[in-house]
Amino acid sequence: MEETPTDDRQAKIESSAEYLYGLIHARYVLTSAGLNAVLEKYYNAEYGRCPRVFCKDQPVLPAAISDVPHEEAVKVFCPSCEDMYTAKSRLDGAFFTTSLPHLLLLQYPDIKPPRQTERYVPRIYGYRIHKPKK
Repeated sequence: MEETPTDDRQAKIESSAEYLYGLIHARYVLTSAGLNAVLEKYYNAEYGRCPRVFCKDQPVLPAAISDVPHEEAVKVFCPSCEDMYTAKSRLDGAFFTTSLPHLLLLQYPDIKPPRQTERYVPRIYGYRIHKPKK
């Protein structure tokens, strides 16, 4: 006779399976096949676009702030302004690793856009706002 897991046990099994899948995913994305899959999604802007105006809708890459599971949600890295932003996803950042965007840009250097140096200049009625003297 087969035993049916209780609701608590079933939730624990599903949580553990999700955690294991995430750890496997973290290793997969760093392989050649994984980097190719990430590159394809990058070209299709499936991870989103940079929210910075001067990056002109630059596609972003998934990244993590920590490789320790359950510490931080996944973030996105813009290769144009080289900054990190909060992603819309609630996935664990450790499932994408801190190395992914940088390894991808090292593996495929031709996809790296020129660094954006243009800065926003605050103005009132067209005149620049000067910093107050101290």
